[in-house]
Amino acid sequence: MSKLLLSGLFTTSLLATATECPPQLRTFHLFERQSTTPTCVDQWQQAFFNNLGCPLSFVEGNPGTAVREQKLRSGEIELVTGLAQTAQRTFQFSKPIGRNNIYLYRLKSAPQWDNIGDWCDAVMQQARILVPAQGYFGEPLEKLRQYPNCSKWLIPYSHTTVQPFDLLDKGRTDLLVSAERHFAALPAERRAKYQQLRLVVVEGEVHIAFAAHVAPAFIKQVNQQIDKGLQNPATFHPKGKSCLLPPQSTTTAVH
Repeated sequence: MSKLLLSGLFTTSLLATATECPPQLRTFHLFERQSTTPTCVDQWQQAFFNNLGCPLSFVEGNPGTAVREQKLRSGEIELVTGLAQTAQRTFQFSKPIGRNNIYLYRLKSAPQWDNIGDWCDAVMQQARILVPAQGYFGEPLEKLRQYPNCSKWLIPYSHTTVQPFDLLDKGRTDLLVSAERHFAALPAERRAKYQQLRLVVVEGEVHIAFAAHVAPAFIKQVNQQIDKGLQNPATFHPKGKSCLLPPQSTTTAVH
């Protein structure tokens, strides 16, 4: 009798801790710019929710951020991965999943580019700028891509084919738009050669944003999964590939 009771308690405990998935978990893919190639963050969101036991279902299309937010607000999808939390965005948000900081970098031997005060100003118009060929990096960079006169020469690159900081070293570009995580991955002696400009491309922590109809209890389980993942980064990223730097709170705690 006692064995049956213990067995029943154990089964009940497992059921109590199992994730209760929403009836639907719809979102959009996060593709590379003008393609259907999944970004690193798209691979991350699929792996994350698969591990949680609640696979995503994908709505057709690859709209911009504004449309994604509108669909989330109207309840046509359940979540958007990788949104910054702002006063204007009144969604339910998870804990931060990482930092998505994108900056302009120059050689320390070229301080004249520090005179850039704003996007598309007279100084920026004289610069050769190396930019990622794929991916959405905020409205300022989209403006740069849309208006070629904002720079002397806009040079697209892919991390799979070139080492962009090498092109800075070789003088083939004046400025480089790059994620902070790529800069942080360089050896210390190489990082010492470059200077980040004050003009920010994208900066801040990003979250998973949820529609109003998603149960807070489910978001709590998502947050628990995020906490577990951040404590074990090797399992938190698809195929060991880090898409984002850890949230600031995590890095502060470590140091």
